[in-house]
Amino acid sequence: MKDDEIRARFDGRGRVELLPGNATASKRRRIEEIAHALGYRPLAVHNLGLAGIRLDYERDDTPQARRRSELTIARLRAGGPLLPAIEPPPPPPPTPPPPAPSQLRPRQPSRPPSAPPPPPPAAAPARPRLPPPPPCPPLPPPAPPITPTS
Repeated sequence: MKDDEIRARFDGRGRVELLPGNATASKRRRIEEIAHALGYRPLAVHNLGLAGIRLDYERDDTPQARRRSELTIARLRAGGPLLPAIEPPPPPPPTPPPPAPSQLRPRQPSRPPSAPPPPPPAAAPARPRLPPPPPCPPLPPPAPPITPTS
């Protein structure tokens, strides 16, 4: 089987069976590489005696396998090689959802319903109150009475 024949069999079906006959180890490794690049994983190898072997594959639906398959198909459509020179990096993890509004406020510690309420917060010590200063300066003391001189 040639690479194009092998690639044509991995067309998105859930399960693929290949009858490569008496395939050598290098030919089986090449089939494995093509299946892997197109998002499939080996399921079983059946020995058919003189007729050779049958290779069963199933579609791998993990995010990495789907991404690898998408990149391979895009590369083939662009006229590139079937297999990449290096393995593509895994897709980035999904971004975490924004925090819920209830998580933004600090949570008050819960207390059992039978517990007494907490004491009020301690206030600053009380200072004696002073009357406000007068609006104008105090009046001078009255002048001494004038007494007649003899």
